[in-house]
Amino acid sequence: YNPQDPGVRQAATALRRGDPQATTVYVFVGRLVADKGIAELVQAFAEVYAKDSGTRLWLVGRTEEDLDPLDNDTRNTIATHPGIRAFGEQADVRPYLVGADAFVFPSHREGFPNVVLEAGAMGLPSVVTDINGSREIIENHYNGTIVAPGDAEALAAAMDTLRDKDVRTRMAARCRDHVL
Repeated sequence: YNPQDPGVRQAATALRRGDPQATTVYVFVGRLVADKGIAELVQAFAEVYAKDSGTRLWLVGRTEEDLDPLDNDTRNTIATHPGIRAFGEQADVRPYLVGADAFVFPSHREGFPNVVLEAGAMGLPSVVTDINGSREIIENHYNGTIVAPGDAEALAAAMDTLRDKDVRTRMAARCRDHVL
């Protein structure tokens, strides 16, 4: 993963150019299921969006209807919220990581989440939950923020903090080297 790859940068620029009103873009990459904390993420994002309608949430991944599906309210919000864009499953997630300003991974449980490493390798500060794997990759307030699983208010507060470009830049500067 190299954030300077010209093809990836071009694709990321096209994503951002498609929404010139976007001020801060958060991205989630993974399966869109309840156990990944998607309901809390959508709720937290709605709070952040209420403060800044230029914020965006990009959801990259497939939904699952049979195994741990999202509740109807969450699915409806994803489908209708003006700040949320669901891209579905993608063969190459790098443009979404490079095009975003921060990575959000509110999973309830994991083994070792490679996607948090991938986001860090692309220079993205992350908001993660205090679970195995994520807490080994992210150092709180160094290269990201750690919040309690299932706590949408704490997630919203951490996301809101990352609207500050200086905070994002400081954390982002540490991400790639930390992962490497």
